[in-house]
Amino acid sequence: MKYICCLFVLIVFCACQKKDEGFVVRGVITGYPGTKLFVREIIPGNDAWINDTLEVKDGKFEYRGKVESPRLIYFIPQDFLGRYELFLENSEIELNVENGHYRDIKVIGSKSHEEFTAVTHASRELLIAYSQFEKRRNEAFKTDTELYKRREDSTSIWAGRLLRFLVEQVNYSGSLVLPYFASEWIKSEDIQNMESFINGLNPEARGSVYAQYCEKALKQAKKVQPGNSAYDFMLQDIEGKEYRLSDFRGSYVLLEFSASWCGWCKLEIPYLKQVYDLTKGKKFYMFTINLDKERKLWEEDVKKESLPWPILSDLKAFDGGIAGEYNVSGIPVIFLIDPDGKIVTNKLRGEGMISFIEQLSL
Repeated sequence: MKYICCLFVLIVFCACQKKDEGFVVRGVITGYPGTKLFVREIIPGNDAWINDTLEVKDGKFEYRGKVESPRLIYFIPQDFLGRYELFLENSEIELNVENGHYRDIKVIGSKSHEEFTAVTHASRELLIAYSQFEKRRNEAFKTDTELYKRREDSTSIWAGRLLRFLVEQVNYSGSLVLPYFASEWIKSEDIQNMESFINGLNPEARGSVYAQYCEKALKQAKKVQPGNSAYDFMLQDIEGKEYRLSDFRGSYVLLEFSASWCGWCKLEIPYLKQVYDLTKGKKFYMFTINLDKERKLWEEDVKKESLPWPILSDLKAFDGGIAGEYNVSGIPVIFLIDPDGKIVTNKLRGEGMISFIEQLSL
């Protein structure tokens, strides 16, 4: 009996030790002509294009390490054409690719990858339908404002469908993989759906890298809800003149987040100019926040657009800075801040924006 107990303890110890050892990926890519393979981790906050470089000999490679929680990684060929996806976990994994083609990949030894593949296949038709809806919605923005508004209202319906798909999956509450899909599909500003997804996860799942990102994004989204105090920024225009939000207390302030490359933002300019004409000489100020990273692009945009209101920037784009404080992950986004420095809305667009401004007591 004593021998059996000792054997049991030894087995448990070895199992835990093996788990703590991390991962080993042994790969074979038949027909691979290169000698190197690049690794990129697809996790929030990873700005590096390449996280590791592997040697490939006769089409074989080995990748070792340890991850705190499962995550998606890409093995990128030396010619940067295509990629091999793997949902990595701490285990011994075999990855085989036939003829070097990214579609002919077989993975053995990663339960997380099995779940990732199953969810990817099961969601294909839903995502195709959603993509078609988004395409029609974007087309309507250019041609039919009323139709666009109706389709804009339907986005919450689609968000609900995506959420239901996730929570209906087997082992949803304990999944370390589904939070990845949530981070991709559910916008942080969709507070109700994001909160509903996170609250259904057990403690281990909530500790995953993707669930942690979702919680952080949700917290940030709540900060910019109507009624909350707007972040008191201090930014400069291209001439170096400083502007601080709190200096405009007692007046309404409109903040338009834009960039030189954003075509959708340029479509808002005629409406913004109408707002400027409506509010000129009143207690109403307008600023465009440029989210370019290069000063040259910012300067060229200022000269090209020649707007009658200041165009400010911190040249950090979406990497923290003012974009992070206002939870801006896509543009255009237009905020209205009241005379007390409280956020009124961040959903102003097109003709609806003009109607909204016209109703203010200025």
